[in-house]
Amino acid sequence: MDNRKHLHVPDNFAYIIRSGGGNLRYSEFKVSYAIAIGGVKAIALLGHNNCGIVNIYSKKREKFIDRLVENAGWNKRYAEEHFMNFAPMYEIGNDIDFVLSEAARIRLRYSKILCTTILQYRG
Repeated sequence: MDNRKHLHVPDNFAYIIRSGGGNLRYSEFKVSYAIAIGGVKAIALLGHNNCGIVNIYSKKREKFIDRLVENAGWNKRYAEEHFMNFAPMYEIGNDIDFVLSEAARIRLRYSKILCTTILQYRG
């Protein structure tokens, strides 16, 4: 989901699913589609430290709500409800540990598919 990264891959080379923290829990049907229909044989989860989705509930709640009000024209109550409904689904603890555990989960779910991680460390 990182807008700072551009993947340089040939056309029709890969399916790309961008998700905060490398979290594919809520994109699993897309993964299954890529495997079943697209013939995908390998998955690479790209992760990095200092991920913005880490502890979003405690660190970015107010900013998230305020920015939806300012930038999207939402009323504050609706923005709060939206955050409270979805933040727990997407929040992760430790960024590196999460992407490694997500890769392990994907390997168990799709046992014939190679799943690897690529981790980038930022200062």
